[in-house]
Amino acid sequence: MAGAALLVAVAAALGGCASIGPQRMGIDRSDYATHLRETNKEQLLLNIVAMRYGDAPLFLEVSSVISQYTREGSLHADIALGPPVDEADGGIGGSVLLRETPTITYTPLAGDRFARSLLSPIPPAALLGMIESGWSADILFKLATRSINGISNGGRDPLFAHTADSDFDRVIAVMGRLQRNRALQLHVEHEDGRKFSASARISPTLSDDEKADIDYLVRTLKLPGDRRGEFGIAFGAAQIAPDQLTIGTRSMFEIFAEMAQGVEVPAGDDDGRAGTPVADAGAPSALVAIHSGSRKPADAHVAVRYRGRWFWIDGKDAASKRMFLLAQILLSLNDTSGGASAPLVTIPTG
Repeated sequence: MAGAALLVAVAAALGGCASIGPQRMGIDRSDYATHLRETNKEQLLLNIVAMRYGDAPLFLEVSSVISQYTREGSLHADIALGPPVDEADGGIGGSVLLRETPTITYTPLAGDRFARSLLSPIPPAALLGMIESGWSADILFKLATRSINGISNGGRDPLFAHTADSDFDRVIAVMGRLQRNRALQLHVEHEDGRKFSASARISPTLSDDEKADIDYLVRTLKLPGDRRGEFGIAFGAAQIAPDQLTIGTRSMFEIFAEMAQGVEVPAGDDDGRAGTPVADAGAPSALVAIHSGSRKPADAHVAVRYRGRWFWIDGKDAASKRMFLLAQILLSLNDTSGGASAPLVTIPTG
């Protein structure tokens, strides 16, 4: 009787109708999200380091993930048929095997999408839209702009090298301070698809410090002196009209090239293998600090292995982590392919 009961129990377990999918959904969703996020960070850092060594960036995007589960079971019974019959002469057993067979599809970023995502200037509407929604103007302008009304951000990478103007850092610091105090507000109005208009409005009520900041911007950026005015925003390398704020944006390729100047070049690779930044007293400081060493650190925000060495961003370096995060977001915004690159994760739930 005990053997028969065990047989029934094993058969019920093997033939049960409980679905695998719902049990796995929470685990799979968390695991895939974690690994997609980490591998995206690693891929971006690897490309930045590779560009420091003169290699072209190469992005392999995860276009789909299909995780298929199968449940396999087996049941066996050994029963003595001849007398005398003893339960010890027979046995009942079974096993259940849960098998996962994921299929991951990668799509290289190439052709028109490569040109739009990496070589085209960042869409001005995307950049200003972020500032309008509260992102710090000074941090975004430091990373993503080449100039404001002809005041140059400067660049250290030989491909994009240009001398920085001494006023640039103060200009963006003042704009960030006025933005946080709501003394200077940006407004972006989308007309359709790509067309938009943008303006910057000065608050009618200003403190003495804010008035001093506005006076500095008006004088340095050659804007009209009427503090009650509203300035239009245009895009280009130099100021287009007296009542306009003209902003030149970088491409993602240029941003990555500038970030690559923050790579700590190992001893022995400073003979030209890792390139040489432009030696300019007015060159801007590195956007990120990327360390190198023979071993992978335990507390890295992101770490990759390249040319036999480890490169990483320190987990405690808040400024570098912030710039790295913005680069990830801007890369996503700069892809105007209509979401074709978004990974599709399919997990069975029935």
